[in-house]
Amino acid sequence: MSGDSHTRRANLIEGAAASASLLCLLHCLALPVLFLASPGLIRFIPDSPLLHLLALAFVLPFALGAFWLGFRQHRQAGPGLAGLGAIALLAISLWNGWSPVLEHALSIVGSALLIAAHVRNWRLRRCPL
Repeated sequence: MSGDSHTRRANLIEGAAASASLLCLLHCLALPVLFLASPGLIRFIPDSPLLHLLALAFVLPFALGAFWLGFRQHRQAGPGLAGLGAIALLAISLWNGWSPVLEHALSIVGSALLIAAHVRNWRLRRCPL
């Protein structure tokens, strides 16, 4: 595979992973605000544990692929380790024993950290140190 084709594929995977993480973050931030603004909306917006589990299952392969492709190019483990920590926070937030506030906090921190890891990975792929 040529370098240009490899870069395009890595950019596509990184973009999909970062976009999914951003959607997760927006979901975590917007739902509480929407529920406060209009409590009647709660019955129309899916916010189930299954939805969160499916979202994590969707994000996981893209994130792992993006971090692996990045590591192969720039040889720095930092973005991948941060990404794994973020994914761990997202997975931990799915545990049913948390209060809703703690669950949302873990999800928000995990999503934000995952986005930051993807941005760092993308930058390192573009300009390795």
